[in-house]
Amino acid sequence: MIPRTLHVIWVGDESKRPDNCIATWRELNPDWTLRVWGNDDLANYGWVNARHMRDMAGRELNGVADLMRWEILYHEGGFVVDADSICKRPLEPWLFEGEACASWENELIRPGLIAAGYVASIPENPFFGQIILDLQKEPTVVDRMAWQSVGPLFLTEQVRMQRYAGLTIWPSHFFIPRHFTGHEYTGGGTVFAAQEWGSTLGKYDELHKRKVA
Repeated sequence: MIPRTLHVIWVGDESKRPDNCIATWRELNPDWTLRVWGNDDLANYGWVNARHMRDMAGRELNGVADLMRWEILYHEGGFVVDADSICKRPLEPWLFEGEACASWENELIRPGLIAAGYVASIPENPFFGQIILDLQKEPTVVDRMAWQSVGPLFLTEQVRMQRYAGLTIWPSHFFIPRHFTGHEYTGGGTVFAAQEWGSTLGKYDELHKRKVA
């Protein structure tokens, strides 16, 4: 069973950590444990791909979070959500049936691309174990943008390469009803969260100051 643990990763300037967004997950899901991973964890956890994290830290902190994400999912299990996401309603148990879950980024704008911002798994899932090992073999992960080398495109390629059939993929409107391009879901289906696209749209200087709930 996927543990009822919510993981949020924030590395870098802690004064800009969007605690207002993070708090929405805690408030609406009191039966889940919330763990925020930060700079101390980055320095001390004993990451397999610490070398890549150091290289990525000088370029894209969101890429560091992605590298941490895969190892957190393997060792701890649970549900990793982006720090710039805002929970809109309590999570339902049926979302997490099975061994791993993720979301499409957007079926119309980027069909076939699996988002990296909302991924859940049982602990010690061999799929994520292989992801960690494959990254370890890479000479570098900073030869491309982070979304390509360690994030959504990398995750999507791994699912296909490993032919991983244990992944439940949610429709994008569950957690990403508004794409960074501006395309927005207007149907009547359930929306569990909103995505603020902090890195992509450069919102982190002001996001932590906003009223979000």
